[in-house]
Amino acid sequence: MNAIPEPAAHGADAVNAALERFAGARLWAATQAPYLASALFALTPLPHDTAPPRPTADEHWNVHLHPSTTPTTPVPDLGWWLLHHVGHLLRDHHTRARPFEAERWARAADAEVNDDLPDAAPADAISPESLGLPDGLLAERYAELLDLIDTPPHLTPCADPPFTGPEAMTALERELLSRAVAAEIEARGTAPGGWRRWAEATLRPEVDWRATLARLVRRGLAQAAGRVDYSYRRPSRRAAAVPSIVLPALVRPLPRVTVLVDTSGSVTRPALEQALAELDGVLRATGHQRLDVICCDTQAYPAQRVRAAAQVELVGGGGTDLRPGFEAAERGADVLVVLTDGDTPWPPHRPRPYVVTCLFGDRHTAPHWAGAVRVPHGKGPG
Repeated sequence: MNAIPEPAAHGADAVNAALERFAGARLWAATQAPYLASALFALTPLPHDTAPPRPTADEHWNVHLHPSTTPTTPVPDLGWWLLHHVGHLLRDHHTRARPFEAERWARAADAEVNDDLPDAAPADAISPESLGLPDGLLAERYAELLDLIDTPPHLTPCADPPFTGPEAMTALERELLSRAVAAEIEARGTAPGGWRRWAEATLRPEVDWRATLARLVRRGLAQAAGRVDYSYRRPSRRAAAVPSIVLPALVRPLPRVTVLVDTSGSVTRPALEQALAELDGVLRATGHQRLDVICCDTQAYPAQRVRAAAQVELVGGGGTDLRPGFEAAERGADVLVVLTDGDTPWPPHRPRPYVVTCLFGDRHTAPHWAGAVRVPHGKGPG
């Protein structure tokens, strides 16, 4: 990408006129979408002769304006394009584009952004409706769907400029601005659905629960493996000098893992099966060849020792009280993994095993003494 050209050759009057029109358009845009006002006023206008007739923005929050066409562009039109570019910048489209061909990604990103903008859009602006696609999708999904349809030829994406400008904000400042805008959107509650979903994802990004579960289980295994004991199964080498005396040696046994499964009616079977499969993979990677599973609703059912998660028979289906399950598991476990929605009485004291809870949904929490990973709604089965 080329560096920004020299300042416009049109003279100070043309540049000032472009800047004045930009200021008016930005104010218009802020009245149309007040929840984006902070982002709009973070834009830096850069008038220069090689800018395209229509305003464009680069990833450093610079808006490139042509000194000839900008002063004659109606304020609502220019303001609409400012909202359009703020949408691209806040949603980080310039870094999300890598897996896709450039023009297809540009159309898809335009569809995601323009879906949430005021109705005063230019006639050639791309929208989900103009593409014949459903609204409310992410650009990645639009890019996939564009492979399956013929795009109307008159719809041209707003291409990225072939130049950039000075870095108006650092990466940290851009991140703080995005979070501030997201907080404003959430506080007002009047933004379109796409912007509300973006704000939710920005303020509370979804964590990869599978990776978190694996990390917590491995931590518990490492902690339990640190416990050593004396055993006569492996005689001490120091006793070799006195053949008649057998001394025990220090051993580090493989930690025993038990899975406590909440099989009450409030937890779906597909979610439990998926979590068990994930846990099965983690344990196999650490050398565990068997899985001890205790199902529990208001009573603890007999432990099942299986070679694979698919062999577990999920029994139960009544109310929820996992305390009997904790009592049954505590006797033989070093690490206890609990699969539950959290709607249960918990033991009043920290159990002896290292406890990891895998919580389905977001209505309940785990005790302070347990590591926790939360599985969002609908994420259990895949």
